[in-house]
Amino acid sequence: MKLIEQFISIPATIFWWLVLILDVLCLALLASVLPDRLLHNGAVLRTASSILLKAAGVRLQVQGLQNIIRENSQVIVANHESWFDSFVLAAVLPIPITFVSKKEMFHIPVYSYIMRRLRFLSVDRVNPHSDLKGFNTIASLLQSHLSLVVFPEGVMTKTGKLGSFKRGAVYLAAKANIPITPIALIGTRKIKSRGSPWIHFGIQINVVISEPVEVGGLQREEQHTAVENIRSIIERQLPDTERSRSLDNEPLGEVEYDATF
Repeated sequence: MKLIEQFISIPATIFWWLVLILDVLCLALLASVLPDRLLHNGAVLRTASSILLKAAGVRLQVQGLQNIIRENSQVIVANHESWFDSFVLAAVLPIPITFVSKKEMFHIPVYSYIMRRLRFLSVDRVNPHSDLKGFNTIASLLQSHLSLVVFPEGVMTKTGKLGSFKRGAVYLAAKANIPITPIALIGTRKIKSRGSPWIHFGIQINVVISEPVEVGGLQREEQHTAVENIRSIIERQLPDTERSRSLDNEPLGEVEYDATF
């Protein structure tokens, strides 16, 4: 059975990677010609991500879309199982969003240009404080009605189990006085798991959007409590096999991660 599945995955994978290349090139072209007003309204990124999901035959089931705040910014917090997590969120969220991405991604030609034009934020996983100390830049993004997507586990899970959450998302939301909206992503790892090049076609993904959590003005100890609360909200939506805290996630560097993503 596994041999048959792998045989089917070969053409699906080739097709998807070709679509990805074309999608990135088209997105780069649009990023170079569209004014900021159109580029940052969410439609361009939503369309580009939807194309990639369709190319993989992804079927989406979304619950709780009414919990997304449409009129103001928020910090979106989600579990991280796959590359496809970002594509799913960009495709289903009906608001302008941007992402926190690891610094290494900003070294990839063309892709780095797109991320800068879409106002993605860089984080150095070895020395995260070096990139995120410019809170004023982040605050101005949030005040411009862009919402920020953060994967507080820091890295994709190796095992599919939910890892521990860093405090950075709550820290930013508390300082900016905006809420956090927790989202559980279920099934993205079945499309493409960490370290695997294979795309598995036709997977159903469940997206569960919980009610926003107010964190504005919380102090340090209260923020730690909020982090665990938000993690618990997401964990309750996951299948039993994904709920246990995994110690298999890679460390992000030998630094204190109290105030990072």
